[in-house]
Amino acid sequence: MDPRFATLADLVIDVAREIRIRGAVPGPGVPLNQTQSQVMRYVHAHPGCKASEIADRTGVKRANVSAAITELRDLGYLVSRRDEHDGRVVRIEATPQAVDTLDRLRASWSGLLAQAWGDDVSDLDPVITRMETLLRGLGRS
Repeated sequence: MDPRFATLADLVIDVAREIRIRGAVPGPGVPLNQTQSQVMRYVHAHPGCKASEIADRTGVKRANVSAAITELRDLGYLVSRRDEHDGRVVRIEATPQAVDTLDRLRASWSGLLAQAWGDDVSDLDPVITRMETLLRGLGRS
């Protein structure tokens, strides 16, 4: 195996850590842990999803997803509703508070990356395309 992939993995993890540490924004509740953040981002991108779907698509254990949903609901970030066609199914959606928080987080993350990247963004699109390819290849698109 090409050892550069180990270097790339380390870099991705380190960049993600730096974004998470330096990109926090003030808001209601407490800072979200990694699981809560994954759940909230998934629900935001997939309104009306089910807890089992969140677990399957994020790789987070079902019990941890359920706990995160409860915590995020208590913080006012998520709401759960019975499916109108099948009352046994619970659909999960982000609240306006969650959308606002995610928008502010993404703006903070974007600003951090833009500052670190510098003025020459000519190679940004190929990097984004490659990262999307990696994500799909890892099964988390």
